[in-house]
Amino acid sequence: MELDERIALLAGIDSWHTPAVGDVPAIRMSDGPAGVRGTDWAGPASASFPCGTALAASFDPDLVREVGEALGRESHAKSAQVLLAPTVNLHRTPIGGRNFECMSEDPVLTAEIATAYIEGVQSQGVACCVKHFVGNDTEFARMSVSSEIPERVLRELYLVPFEAAVAAGVYSIMTGYNRLNGTFCSEHEWLLTDVLRGDWGFDGVVVSDWYGTHSTAEALRAGLDIEMPGPPRHRGDALRRAYEAGEVDDGHLDAAVERIRLLAERTGAADAGTDEITADDVRTRAVIRRAAAAGSVLLKNDAGVLPLDVGGRIALIGPYAATGRVQGGGSAKVRPDQPSALLDAMRARRLSVEHEPGCHIDRSLPLLRGEFEVVLEDHHGHRLVDRTRRLELIRQHQEADGIDGEFGATVSGTFVPDEGGTWNIGLRAVGAATVRIDGTEVVRVDAGRRGGSFFGYGGDEVIGTVELEAGRPAEIEVDYPAAPSDGMRGLIVGGRPAGTADLIAEAVELAAASDVAVVVVGTNDEWETEGEDRTTIVLPGRQDELVSAVAAVSPLTVVVVNAGSPVAMPWIDDVDAVLQIWFPGGQLGVAVTDVLVGDVEPGGRLPVTFPRRLEDTPAFEHHPGDGVTAPYAEGLLIGHRWYDHHDIEPLFAFGHGLGYTTFEFGEPRLIEQRDTTGELTGVQVDLEMTNTGDRPGSEIVQVYSRYLGDHPDVEPILRFVGSAKMTVVPGHSATATAMIDRRRFESWLDGAWTLPAGPHEVLVGRSSVDVLGRGVFEL
Repeated sequence: MELDERIALLAGIDSWHTPAVGDVPAIRMSDGPAGVRGTDWAGPASASFPCGTALAASFDPDLVREVGEALGRESHAKSAQVLLAPTVNLHRTPIGGRNFECMSEDPVLTAEIATAYIEGVQSQGVACCVKHFVGNDTEFARMSVSSEIPERVLRELYLVPFEAAVAAGVYSIMTGYNRLNGTFCSEHEWLLTDVLRGDWGFDGVVVSDWYGTHSTAEALRAGLDIEMPGPPRHRGDALRRAYEAGEVDDGHLDAAVERIRLLAERTGAADAGTDEITADDVRTRAVIRRAAAAGSVLLKNDAGVLPLDVGGRIALIGPYAATGRVQGGGSAKVRPDQPSALLDAMRARRLSVEHEPGCHIDRSLPLLRGEFEVVLEDHHGHRLVDRTRRLELIRQHQEADGIDGEFGATVSGTFVPDEGGTWNIGLRAVGAATVRIDGTEVVRVDAGRRGGSFFGYGGDEVIGTVELEAGRPAEIEVDYPAAPSDGMRGLIVGGRPAGTADLIAEAVELAAASDVAVVVVGTNDEWETEGEDRTTIVLPGRQDELVSAVAAVSPLTVVVVNAGSPVAMPWIDDVDAVLQIWFPGGQLGVAVTDVLVGDVEPGGRLPVTFPRRLEDTPAFEHHPGDGVTAPYAEGLLIGHRWYDHHDIEPLFAFGHGLGYTTFEFGEPRLIEQRDTTGELTGVQVDLEMTNTGDRPGSEIVQVYSRYLGDHPDVEPILRFVGSAKMTVVPGHSATATAMIDRRRFESWLDGAWTLPAGPHEVLVGRSSVDVLGRGVFEL
């Protein structure tokens, strides 16, 4: 292969493809992890899957493996060979903007769920690209901040899921935007060569996050194989110049080329098509529905309020109660195929249910819908005309349709107001844009506004007002002048009547006249999104006030929390039941109804600790840092370890969750596993359980450990080391068995994994604080 051909292979040609060069075919990538969007934000609809936190809440690798298989099928429907997933960064703080994409605060649980996900996807001949390697755990200053993490903390916490992914045979890995201890991850030789390829033996492809390459020779020498997206900024001509200057050599080029060739072979890229369709697969809908229920966590259930009495009158209340929110925001978003709405699903079950929103929590105004023509034209004269029913335009990087990133657009069409009077019209845009309605300018955004939308490339919403007549089509025109792009272009126009109705009072009136109120609260894809962290765990808008007001008048109050991360619950003592459903994917309506009426049990347990207040959390004193460095000063005390070590009572502990039946438990048994030389290889933990209730149910037996010896460098930190999920029918007993590998008890000391001598306590329980029994093994 000629020099120019080898160089061409090492960068994308557009947002989603590597080039076809010689005998190496093009490779298509697609965003994940909660679906497979394809190459177009407005393209064919896709199945929407439970978010990463919901999958981890199931504590069920077998089920997650099925989810992965379905995602592999979805990838084929979009002709994608690489799924940019899973996201395995840890929940260092509950306000991380992409926490919902990730899985857990715990490295072992994350590793177990991620490896099952990867095995499922790759069983379908599709590569996973596990991300973001490493320390890209929050969004503040993510493009440049240096995560300051000592090696022991890296090895024992943040690298664990990536190492497990490599052991599971993952085909590719994506570098983080951030620096790690001063060096960008995409050019970090210790990380990409010494650890990833050397210590772990990774033979796959390393891909940069989009616009996350910062150098030419340094990145290639460090082990970065592909710069994304294209056209290249640091490869191409720049890489040829570096080669001619002797800064990189044939060995660097050839190694990367061969890894890309292997990726193409592993995924059958040479035989792939280019069509993108909506799969509409009944198997996929079924597994999403099961996974959504399996990840739902029953946090509180006083007097067995759930399952609901299906004969009573139900008040369904909340800003998104009618539909639910299936997903978070950012690159994880898809256009959901046939999403199941909660109100529709409950009525389909012939439940007597009425609905009131209670309040609004939109961070920006709801998207305007109507009939619109969109005309794009770039500075080369390329022109594209499209039609849409949603006043939203998103162009990420260089798209495959030939329109350059430096384009302009005009949008024209009509929408029909459902109410008359004053309307608020909102505009968000990357760059300048103007909205006119019936020929009059209503709102304008000037160039240079950044932060608050479009991954930080665009600014907060600007709002104007206009008088509209109900039922009369309003003519709308949007002008979006051409401008240079540094990664993303787009605009969104929203609108809603300015109305002054007291929505809480209307909800309270309905609740008082009903037998039970189901109040759905939470966040949405604007509050939890890529590009920015939350600033608080308080529910947005007047939702806390709404819950308290409803609980004061309703005979029974069930709160359903539809959020991807922990939220505060100041009303927790005033309500009868709380069900955490996360962002459960496109089968939200039927899955949540299944749980509420008792067709299935809420099968999940918390993969993250729910704090009483943000000030109690491990990184509170250190996050977000100064924008230059992010000190991980809490060290090894992430998540539940922190609360245990500092004796802080959380709102709900890691691992907590209730079911619809009851169990009695025997005493746990520890069986040491040793090889032929007598060396300890692991510990088997058995726990007998008996279902004493009147319906089948499952329990997740959780195993923790704590070192009790006197090694000066090993603290008595509580570690989650494994679990076993068991379903038992009424009146029967079964034994749950958890196999704990030796490595789970080891510490990184003096440059090696070491099992310190002395006693190791093993705790078996139903959460990090609900311990059923203990045992000790001694080394």
